[in-house]
Amino acid sequence: MCGINGFNFKNDELIVKMSSCTKSRGPDFTDYFKSENYSVSHNRLAIIDPESRSNQPFRFKNLILSFNGEIYNFLELKEKLKSKGYNFSTNSDTEVIIKLFYEYEEESFKFLSGIFALSIYDSIKKKIYLIRDQIGVKPLYYYFDSKNNKFAYSSLIKPLLLVSGENRLNSEAIKYYANFSRNDLRETFYKNIFKVLPGELIIFENNEFNKKKFLNFNFEKKFKKEEFKDNIKYFFSKQFISDVPVALSLSGGIDSNIIFNELLEKKKNQFKCYSVFFKGSQKYSQDFNYAENLCKINNVKFEPVEVSFENFVDNFEKVVDIVEEPVANTNSISNLILSEKIDEKVLFSGDGGDEIFTGYDKYRSIFFLNLISKLNIFRNSSLTFKNKNLHRLLIKDSREMFLSFSEQNMSKNQDCVFKNYQKVSSKDLDKILNHSKSTFGNPRLANVMLHEIDTWLQNDILLRNDKIYANSGIEVRVPFLDKNVIEKYLMINEFHKYGFFFKYKNLLKKFFNKETKYSMKSKSGFNSPFASWLRVELFEFANEILDKNYYDSSGILDLEECKKLLKQHKDNYINPFLIWSLISLQVFLKKNNF
Repeated sequence: MCGINGFNFKNDELIVKMSSCTKSRGPDFTDYFKSENYSVSHNRLAIIDPESRSNQPFRFKNLILSFNGEIYNFLELKEKLKSKGYNFSTNSDTEVIIKLFYEYEEESFKFLSGIFALSIYDSIKKKIYLIRDQIGVKPLYYYFDSKNNKFAYSSLIKPLLLVSGENRLNSEAIKYYANFSRNDLRETFYKNIFKVLPGELIIFENNEFNKKKFLNFNFEKKFKKEEFKDNIKYFFSKQFISDVPVALSLSGGIDSNIIFNELLEKKKNQFKCYSVFFKGSQKYSQDFNYAENLCKINNVKFEPVEVSFENFVDNFEKVVDIVEEPVANTNSISNLILSEKIDEKVLFSGDGGDEIFTGYDKYRSIFFLNLISKLNIFRNSSLTFKNKNLHRLLIKDSREMFLSFSEQNMSKNQDCVFKNYQKVSSKDLDKILNHSKSTFGNPRLANVMLHEIDTWLQNDILLRNDKIYANSGIEVRVPFLDKNVIEKYLMINEFHKYGFFFKYKNLLKKFFNKETKYSMKSKSGFNSPFASWLRVELFEFANEILDKNYYDSSGILDLEECKKLLKQHKDNYINPFLIWSLISLQVFLKKNNF
């Protein structure tokens, strides 16, 4: 985890101010490169080859590199470059990246396997290159003022506000937030500040700005069932490389359990596990008890982390500030509290297992719908036509199915609480989905799962995890989101995914159940007792925020309707997810005085 900042002009004071905004992402070392045409800073979190020789910005001949992330295949690439006559003075992946680029230029990025967001400046050609990995694990933003020929980029949004000199709300982002409780657009919540999209290459040269999708998934790799376990273990092992101590966020789920066992095999018991439990809630502590016993049996260090409703009150505004946008996921509070307890620089997480290996109810629903749709007798029968919703789903493509199931996270109250509410259509999805429905052809389930990677994973789970943990100087690694795992297993035949008895995560359980000693529990939905807290302990807290006296956001939210919705939830469980998203938006609007 590191912080990178840069722009295409000289301003020594500005680059220092921008760097101070990203200091928490890289507390070990900060340095700069400054010239008339380019300024760059790097805040380093030293994980691979932590010696000063690997500090950045890293220079080689006419190239200057500022890199955030990890390259898991850098040792293989290093040998490739050695065979071409290159020598190395460090043991870092950083030196490999810059010399690989010197040899292959932009084609070099296609060799990289890992999680990364980086910039390279060619001082001879006067070109700036920006690129992110295919999944979008590491954030990267940019600002471009064509009128004044200003181009700037950063790991965070706040530094770019210093460059732009303005702080205006992007109303289009509100539209997507009202529909999905997140913003999936290239545009951020701030006018004229944009995301570098996953797999996107941006080149700035001669005052011209160009961008293109450059890194794509290769789904031509065939799945061989007998190789499943060995392949997973191999891909995971690549991510375990580290020159500093590592830790695991351990739950009672099969995903983190698999990572636990692989860490145990590779690092013995030389790692630490952290697990969250909720004060006064036995229902949400079952997984914690399992995790604690697992560590005890295997003599692995274990640290419990308590979360209470008081924590929610104390940390909520802080979370919104760190993430730099509304945070509609209650797990963000738990993430922040956990991050402040972790001593290690590297934290492994089981995120992504649900999206790759069918861990959600909706995936099984789509699987059944696909089966039904193949039976013309049902498609054309009076049964489906009488049931309009069923008939509508049967004829939908993957984008429309994605919309249908995404909408279930919110409620019918959206149009009441959001002023000027506009429903996102399947046509609107063209703005946010990087992959067309023709990516896979017919298999709608695989497409919907890929859509989730493009949206939910990228703009919710990965975004908040990166920023929250980076704020405490911690790098999060997500083994299930290795591009090789996605390429190899997302396209598995649907019958392999579920098996004869239609089991969630059938393949993981089939090949790892014995060694993890895990039996799949039913999904609990919210991973915290927030919904019940919102009815009692957090009710007044929420009521105060959804009030004009806290902040008058009446141009965006109908606060009276928001409070009515909260009261309905108190009397009769409604939709805590929507209420939480409203509270978060209200705090965000106040912080920015929008």
